[in-house]
Amino acid sequence: MKEVLPMRRTSWNKDEGGQAVVLIAITFLALIMAVGLAIDAGQLYVARRTMQEAADAAAYAGAVVRYQGGSVVQARSAAMDDATRNGYTCQLISCGALSDTPNGFSVVVEAPPGTGSTFEGNDQYVRVIISGAVRTALVPAQSVLSTISVRGTAGSGPLNNGYAIMALDRGNVQKSFYADNNADIHLTGGGILVNSTNSRAAWSDQCNSARFNIQAPFGTDVAGTGYGCFPSTGDGLANNQPKQADPLSGTAKPNIGVLTTYNTTGTGNPRTIDPGFYTVELGGAGTNTIYLNPGIYVLTRGINTSGNADLISNAGGVFIYNTYPTYPATFRPGIDECGEINLSGNSVTTLSAMSSSYVLTLDPNGPNVYPDAQESGSFVFDGNNVTLTGSQLVANTVNIQSGNITMNFDGGNTAQPNLPRLSE
Repeated sequence: MKEVLPMRRTSWNKDEGGQAVVLIAITFLALIMAVGLAIDAGQLYVARRTMQEAADAAAYAGAVVRYQGGSVVQARSAAMDDATRNGYTCQLISCGALSDTPNGFSVVVEAPPGTGSTFEGNDQYVRVIISGAVRTALVPAQSVLSTISVRGTAGSGPLNNGYAIMALDRGNVQKSFYADNNADIHLTGGGILVNSTNSRAAWSDQCNSARFNIQAPFGTDVAGTGYGCFPSTGDGLANNQPKQADPLSGTAKPNIGVLTTYNTTGTGNPRTIDPGFYTVELGGAGTNTIYLNPGIYVLTRGINTSGNADLISNAGGVFIYNTYPTYPATFRPGIDECGEINLSGNSVTTLSAMSSSYVLTLDPNGPNVYPDAQESGSFVFDGNNVTLTGSQLVANTVNIQSGNITMNFDGGNTAQPNLPRLSE
């Protein structure tokens, strides 16, 4: 009988041990790469942030020089000096000239800013561009993968110049800005600001985009919340935004001592009235056309065109300052109220701003300080056609019902002070 030998068991322990070593090595290599990438990302983030802060600071330094009356050349020098103090040194100061620096970065100082800037060609603005390759743990500095370019632009311009319509009431007021479903609102050059903190501070029933539109990139900023339909162009509707100060606060009020006082708007149709201090309401009964000669109009009884009175400003523009009856005496909260700006009826109102001024505004020492005076400084439009050219409508509350309001806002023509600031 043939002996059957037992089958020999093959051992795989040695081979399995070798595979484990390889897997562990690959795993460690992957972990090292992940850590390296994380370190590189952090280095790039820190480098970009440092470069951006340096570019912003340099541009701002140049803008301050222009604000103080310095020349364009002086502004460039100030910007370059500031960049140098932050470690980004350039060998040549020239608009649009890019030159290498000892630390491997390049600096461009542009005054005025060049192509691609919103302020291209405006010598009141300074743009600083810093670029260079950052040395990281994994990627060599020569690689384009680690190249960073940042830019900062600063200049002097009017504050809050992005708002064509400003509803300044800071209380918890519903419909601080209101647009009826019969309203036509067309804004170019600026958007809408609503300071009310109400959950329906801004309310729009006009959902036809052809009848309510705001030119991009501007939108509607609300301290509280907007309700209804708002244009989606530009910034669209932005809720929970910071409240903005009265743009006229800190500026001198009109001096009525140098203005003629009028207790009537005269007779005749059509008729022309002159700038002055008016203790009567502008407007009138019947179909009247009132032309306003250029200048400052201080009103204590507001405007009411419900009698179909057309208001048209003559060449040169007007500044209408709407205030309370006892002006310039100290405003008494709960007692004094500004006259209402009521553009209603089938009237046509066409007003252009004076240079560096507003078309319509309310007294900054009145309802803005005392928001409990709910009716003070309100703007009610329920008319046929209103065109405001060149500046802003500033009021405590804004109520736009029937009719067509067209505003062509120019941020450069406002009474707001010009101050240096970062722009883009």
